[in-house]
Amino acid sequence: MFDTQLFSSGIDIYIATICSIIVTGVFLRMSFAYTKKRAKRKFSQGKQPAPSITSFRNLSKILFLTSMLLSLASYWLSSALPLQINPTPLLQLFGACIVLYGCIRLEHAFSNLGNNYSPLFEAYLPFELITQGAYSVIRHPIYLYNLFVSFGLAISSGSGLVAMNAIIGLIFILKTIHLEEGYLAENFPDYYNYKKQTWRLIPHVY
Repeated sequence: MFDTQLFSSGIDIYIATICSIIVTGVFLRMSFAYTKKRAKRKFSQGKQPAPSITSFRNLSKILFLTSMLLSLASYWLSSALPLQINPTPLLQLFGACIVLYGCIRLEHAFSNLGNNYSPLFEAYLPFELITQGAYSVIRHPIYLYNLFVSFGLAISSGSGLVAMNAIIGLIFILKTIHLEEGYLAENFPDYYNYKKQTWRLIPHVY
């Protein structure tokens, strides 16, 4: 007879392996990208300091690292982790695909932003107002796609701890958006019209 339990176990291992490869790849890719952009604080050269949430400097690294590690652990050691549920393999894969999509779109947004980037915990006024590419529809695509990664990890892992990390990140991002839109409006006369034509994070919603 066909052993459905063995088949199910094989599928679970196969999907756990795929999810692990995706999350590990995204972790390495994002770590490299952010390290390169922040190396020697090149993002600050020739720019004026802007209001920022400095307390998020170390917390952002902790949230990112712990979410990635907990997600990887959840694929293989779920029964040993606190605040852990066991999502179906398809839900694990769906969440991992969201993570991958967020990473890919994040790179595109970085490309659109060019040398106007600065981290939210050490913000600087950009050289110019970017309105093309991802910025033609939403005003904060880098934050949006970071949230794709954060909440994708929460879905894929089934971890309550990863979900809490994502929510903490969301709170800081919403506070940062409020700060950014204030100083951008003060320094770029076209920002008011740009706001009327775009959305903060989610088209037709917010």
